[in-house]
This record gives sequence, C-alpha cells and structure tokens, in this order.
Amino acid sequence: MKGSAASPPTRPSHAAPTSPSPSPASLRQWRPAAQRNLRNQWSRLLAAKARWLSAEPPAPPLPQASPSLPPSLRYMPGMDLGALKDMPGIREKASGKLAHREEQYQNMLVSAYKEMVLATADLVKTSHSMRCFSKVAVNSPLIKFTERQDDMNDSGDGGGAPVFKWFSMLEFENLAHELVEMFISELQLKRLLALELLSLTLKEGVQHDASLEWSDELFDGEFNEFQSIGLLSGDSYPLPKSWSADVSQAWQPGQTRSHEVLQVYLTCWLANVNIKTSRIDEIFELVGEEMQIKLT
Repeated sequence: MKGSAASPPTRPSHAAPTSPSPSPASLRQWRPAAQRNLRNQWSRLLAAKARWLSAEPPAPPLPQASPSLPPSLRYMPGMDLGALKDMPGIREKASGKLAHREEQYQNMLVSAYKEMVLATADLVKTSHSMRCFSKVAVNSPLIKFTERQDDMNDSGDGGGAPVFKWFSMLEFENLAHELVEMFISELQLKRLLALELLSLTLKEGVQHDASLEWSDELFDGEFNEFQSIGLLSGDSYPLPKSWSADVSQAWQPGQTRSHEVLQVYLTCWLANVNIKTSRIDEIFELVGEEMQIKLT
C-alpha cells in the first residue's frame, strides 16, 4: 500500500508574501543562507526564553520579603515581645535584622527584574533579525547575504517562498512575534508589581520617605534597554495602552496595600500569568519540526 503524502503542520495566520518572487536562481542562492540565519535566530530565542525563566527569584524569599517583613518593621515599636521585652536593645536589634533581610530581598527582586528586561531585549532584537538580505560584493560576481537591508528593493523574505518546506519567512516572523508579545506583556506586569513591592520596602525604611513612580528607573540603564526595543516613547515610559482605565486608576503610588493584596501581587509575580507555557512549547516544537532541528 502506498504511503500517504505528508501533510503540512498547522500554519500561522497572515502568511501572504510581501515582495515579488525572485528568480529561481536567486532563490536557490538565498534559501541556504536564510535557513542558516533562521536556525541561528530561533536558537537565540530559545536561549533568551531560558534566560527569562532562570531570572525568576526563588519562591520562598518573596512572600517573606513583603507581606511579612514590612509589617513586622512597621509594628515593631509597639509589638508585644512577651518575656523578651525587658532584654536591652531587643527591638532595635530585631528591627536591624529585619531591615537587612528586607534589603537583601529587595536587591534580589531588582536583580531578577533586570535579567527579565535584558532577556526581553534579546527576544525583541532576535525576532527582528529573521530576514536574510542579499549584498553584492564590490568587484565580485558573488552574492553575499546579511541580516541588514542595504537594498530597499530587497525585502529579505524570498518573495514569500517556503524557506524550508512549508513556512515562509513571514510565518516564522509571526510565530516569533506571538512568542515575544507574551514576554513583553509579562514584563510590563512584572514592572508594576516590582514598583509596588519596592515602594513598600522604601516606605518602611528609615532613610526613605517616597514611593516609586512608573516614570522612575528601577535600575541604571533600564530605559536605554526599553529605547533599544521600541518600548520607550520619547523620554518617558508610558503605562501600556492595553491596560484598562480601571487598572491605571487603581494603581496609585504611595497607597498602603493590605496583606491580602500583597499576596495577590506575589502570586501574580510567581505565576507568569501572561506567558502561556504550552503555547510557547508548541511554537518551538512547530518551528523545530519545520527546520528539522530540536529546539528544547
């Protein structure tokens, strides 16, 4: 019995070609270079995704850092210490220990967030480097290929032709865009949560008496990274347009949060609510199958 013909995998949407079809000879030259570039870029996407996930701080410190430690510092002067109350300097020593631990957790939070920003920047830049453009060498009949567009008439997509077997360049880009948008959305949420948690610790500290604003940098160079991937508008980083007015109005810097609200914040931080792990795995599996490589 004859085997049935192989059917194409589920294709991404919006896969119409974006440029005129090149000649068969040009396509034969372009395709191997485009294949090499796509393999490299998707391997980089995989590495950037792993960098993001490894940036998550350990689960235990975060719940201890905000819902528990700050209230302890806040109420330490009036807290009933029982049999320990008459020990000389016990309140000051306990407050000092708690403040030191709180500072450690704050640094862990900022460090984790910074790694997520850098990983997101890698994801965005890589997703914009999928195309393969021709570059004619001076005084040479050979055609070289590059990620940079020198000829505005060359869109770098092979005229919408399949790069490997089924998918066009635009289809690979659509899959990369879908993946990257999840991490951008999650990064914006992480930033809001980090501002809330860091503002809380700042208010509890002796040397600080101000809340962080959305327009404040959480680490040196943060807005430079946003600028490099198009998330910065002018000199400011506006609240995401996709957030509803209710969410924007509910977030008021300096407002005291209840223990229950902080627990929700921490749960959201640890859950990566905007990242659909099963869909990300599906995308990498789909691309790996098309390229005949393993992306895990």
